[in-house]
Amino acid sequence: MSTATPFPRARRWLGIWLVTLNVGLLLVALLLGLLVSRRAYFLAFIVPFGMAPFAYARLRLHAEIERALARVPRLLASVVGAGVVLDFILVAQLVTGRTADGLPMLHGPGVNWIGPVWFSAHALLFLAYAAAGGARLLRRLARRLWPRLARPARPAADAGLASPERRQFLQHAGLVGAGLPFFVSLSSVPLSYDLRVEPRDIELPGWPRELDGLRVAHLSDIHVGGGMTRERLLRMAELVNEARPDIVLHTGDFLTHRDGEFDTPLYEALARIGAPHGQWACLGNHDYDDPARIARRLGDAGVTLLRDQARAIDIAGHPLEIVGTDFVFARERHQEIYARLFARLPARSEAARLVLNHDPRNFFAMPDGCGDLVLSGHTHGGHVGVQLAQDRAITVVGLVGIPDQGVFARGDMRLFVTRCVGFYGYPMRVGIPPEIALLTLRAPGRTTKT
Repeated sequence: MSTATPFPRARRWLGIWLVTLNVGLLLVALLLGLLVSRRAYFLAFIVPFGMAPFAYARLRLHAEIERALARVPRLLASVVGAGVVLDFILVAQLVTGRTADGLPMLHGPGVNWIGPVWFSAHALLFLAYAAAGGARLLRRLARRLWPRLARPARPAADAGLASPERRQFLQHAGLVGAGLPFFVSLSSVPLSYDLRVEPRDIELPGWPRELDGLRVAHLSDIHVGGGMTRERLLRMAELVNEARPDIVLHTGDFLTHRDGEFDTPLYEALARIGAPHGQWACLGNHDYDDPARIARRLGDAGVTLLRDQARAIDIAGHPLEIVGTDFVFARERHQEIYARLFARLPARSEAARLVLNHDPRNFFAMPDGCGDLVLSGHTHGGHVGVQLAQDRAITVVGLVGIPDQGVFARGDMRLFVTRCVGFYGYPMRVGIPPEIALLTLRAPGRTTKT
């Protein structure tokens, strides 16, 4: 029997396994949605948009591994078996990730990152395969439209270039290239936890000189649960206190859509943060499972939640207004909704005003002059990209026109988008580190170099 026979068989069984995995996950999601919680339908959404591309990348990668390990069938069988085990861990972590306490076997230290790395590496592979396929398609179209671009037939004398040694070299090179996303994904785990304070000065055209130098700690998207453990949350609180801000402002997504008392460590950490002018917050899109409960728990921890409300405080005898806005899910009506909101809020006085709004896209729907500075999170700094400088990065989010991080201007208004503290469920930041933003607000002409 030829040694090549088992390989198509292994690929066929792998394909059957991946189809079974996707169909099984879809059925489990529908069953949990009907019997347990409608939030389980989120898993059904993942199948066509996440798991199907994952399965495609798995099969493509298997074909490359198969060619590279043609002479060592036992090693190939071991690789296939290990991949199936990792697939099972990934799906098990997805299904149980939102339970109250998780399962230590699946979500304990050193284990909870296996699924995220396995999934994100194949997601990057899928994007690479898609880009390569798109490039080939464009090349074929170009050759049909412009025949001169077609390559001339290769002379027979060059046929020797396609030697077995050259083919083997190209196969191994392709395998090394396919391993690059796994290295990137694995390195993203420590990057996701590399929380640090990032100080920066922001000059605001209408900012009063009396409040020049106000130090604001801006936190967003803490996403307690999963990888954001009690230890990491307490470290966050410690870093904020070491920065000695005058005021702490939160722009939502405290939670991760889980059940039970998983968020208790969050309130313990927030209660340890001290600032002379307190902590203030708005809600993000992940905070609406029980908003009355989170408002109560935040209040007990010393955080004042503003839900489409404005509050004036006094800083050394000078007024400062803080506005907190609820998350708007109806995107097609954003401009109308914000016009009504700011019209019914107390008329803006001569006081400086800060606006807390989770989604930075809303900055362009707000009325002119509704605040000096709008603070947002939501994008996690772009989440996946290349960080070039403190507030400069190349990210997919930024390339499609969404404010991903840093300062944006609209007339005399400014928007600051933080790279955020946490991540949603899995430590899948790639290239974009988290941050605690420490903003020193400056009146015109008073910006200092740091």
